This record gives sequence, C-alpha cells and structure tokens, in this order.
Amino acid sequence: PNGGLGACGAPSQNSDLVVALSADQYAGGSNCWRHIGIHYQGRFVDATVVDLCPGCASGSIDLSPGAFQQLA
Repeated sequence: PNGGLGACGAPSQNSDLVVALSADQYAGGSNCWRHIGIHYQGRFVDATVVDLCPGCASGSIDLSPGAFQQLA
C-alpha cells in the first residue's frame, strides 16, 4: 500500500505500519485488520492488513514505506 484508501475500507498513510496481501491471502477481506509479524535479517515489524495486492503472487505481501523502513 502506498497511502490512500485500502481495500479494507480505511485510509492509511505511507508512514503507517500496514501491508497488502495477495488475493488468496486477502480471502475476500476476511483477513482485514489482522496483524502479521514480519521478520527479516534480525528485524521485526508488526503490520496491519489494510489492502489487497492484486499484482502480488500467491504468498507475497506489499509493505507500506513505513513498514519497509522498519525492516531496511
């Protein structure tokens, strides 16, 4: 997600710790507002599902810039 209104129906900012899920994980919105923990090279971010990523492959996620910064 890159700011704006997500598929879950609420706006987000680029600085928010949010994520978009691939269509299979998004599951028609049943995973909206769930928190997922993402670990990468010793770093961790807790992100909230707020959007669908239609271009993402199955099992992939799209991090907001704010969530990405926590892992970079």
